[in-house]
Amino acid sequence: MIENKGLAQVTAEESYGKPSHLFGLWMAVNVEFATITTGAIATGVFGLSLLDAVLGILSANVIGCLLLGLFSTYGVDYGLPMMITCERWFGRSGNRVLSSLTFLSGFSWFAINTVIGAYFVQHVLGFNLAASITGLTLVQVLIAIIGHDFIIKAEKTFFWFLSAVFAVLTIMTLAHISRLPAADPVKLAMVGGRSGAFLLTVSVMLSWLGGWILFSGDYSRYMRYQTNRAAVKRGVFWNACIGCFVSSTWLEVLGAILGGTIALKTPADLFSPWLPGWFRVPLIIAIVVGTISPNVLNIYSAGLSALASGVRMKQWQAALLTGGIGLLIALITYRNFYQDYELLLFFLGYVIFPRFPVMAIAHVRPRVSRLSHIDVTTAGFLAWLSGLLCSVPFWNQPPVFVGWFAADFPRFGDISFFVGAAVAALVYLGTTAPGPAAVPAADACRT
Repeated sequence: MIENKGLAQVTAEESYGKPSHLFGLWMAVNVEFATITTGAIATGVFGLSLLDAVLGILSANVIGCLLLGLFSTYGVDYGLPMMITCERWFGRSGNRVLSSLTFLSGFSWFAINTVIGAYFVQHVLGFNLAASITGLTLVQVLIAIIGHDFIIKAEKTFFWFLSAVFAVLTIMTLAHISRLPAADPVKLAMVGGRSGAFLLTVSVMLSWLGGWILFSGDYSRYMRYQTNRAAVKRGVFWNACIGCFVSSTWLEVLGAILGGTIALKTPADLFSPWLPGWFRVPLIIAIVVGTISPNVLNIYSAGLSALASGVRMKQWQAALLTGGIGLLIALITYRNFYQDYELLLFFLGYVIFPRFPVMAIAHVRPRVSRLSHIDVTTAGFLAWLSGLLCSVPFWNQPPVFVGWFAADFPRFGDISFFVGAAVAALVYLGTTAPGPAAVPAADACRT
C-alpha cells in the first residue's frame, strides 16, 4: 500500500489516472480556512477596500494559476518529481540547493496549515492548542506516507465535502454581512497607501500559489500515456489551472470580506459568532479535513524535495521527517501567527519566483551556454541567484528588513517577485542560446 517509487521516472506502462482528477485535487487543496486567512490579509492587515482587494486577488491568481497549469504538464512530459526535473536546468549541485529550499517551503506550509486548523479545533472543541497541532500532524503524515494513489483518491472525496460546506458558509456570510469592507486609511498609510497595499496583496496571493506551482508536476507524473499525449497535456493544463483558480479566488475573496469586518488577531477570529449551532459540527469537520487536504501534498512533495536535495532515506521516511520538522515549527510559531505568516509568505516567494523563467524558457527549447567557462545548468543556477540578489533592494518586510527601494518608495509595496523573475529571465537569455531541437522527453529523462 505504501508508494516506493521515490525519485524514479514513471514509465508509460505505469501511467494511470485522468486529467480531470487534477481539477478535484486543486479545488480540494484550496477550499480551506488557510485560503480564507490569506485573503483576509488584503483588507484586515493592509486596509484595502473590497473592490481593490478583489482586483489584487484576481490579478495574482490569473498569473499564478496559468503557471501552475503549465508546470503541471511537466509531469506528463518527464514523468519525474518536479525537483528531479529541475536538475536538467539547474545542475545537480545547484538543484540540491534549490531542493533544500523547496523542502523548507513544504514543511513551512505544513506548519502554517496545521496551526490554522488547530486554532479552530481549540475554538470550537476547547482542546489544548498544542495537542490539536500534534493530533492533526499524525493524521496528515499517515496519508502522505501511503503515497500518490491514496492522495489522489482522498482529495477526490475531500473536494465534494469541502465544496459543499464552504458553499453554505459563503451564503451565510453574505447574508449576515451588513457592510462590505471599505478602505482603512490608517492601515493603508502603514504600507505605502493604496498602491502599496494593492501590490503587497498581489505579492501575498502569488506567494500562496508559489509553493503549489513548484509541486504541481508531482501530481501529474503518473499521467504519462503512450498515445495522445498532447490531448492529455491540454487536459492536465486546464484542469489544474481552472481548479486552482476557482478555489483560491473564491475563498480569498470570502476572506477579504471577513477580514475587513472583524478585528483580526488569530485565525479563529474568522469563526463568526452568528453561525448557527447546527452548522458548527460540519464546519469543524470541514476545518479539520481542509487542514489535512493541502498538508498531505505539502508533506509528500517536501519529502520528495528532501530526497532530491541529497538526503538518503526511503520516501516514507522523508515524509515522516517533513511532518516531524513541521510539527516543531508549528509548536514554536503559533503564538504570533499573522506576523510570522506574512513574513514566511514573502520569504518563500523571494526564493521561488526567480526559478520560474528558467524552468519555462528551458522547457520550451533546450539551451546551450554562450560562455565557454560555464555549462548551461550553471547558467540556470546563476540566473536564479542573480534574480534573488537583485530583488533584495525591493524587499519590504518591516521590522525584519526593508530594502532601500522599498524604504524610499513605499507606494510600490513589495515588487520583489517581479524584479527577481525579470532579472533571472534576462540573465538566462543573455548567458544561453537556443540549442538543438528537443529530444523526445521519454528518451531524454534519466531513469
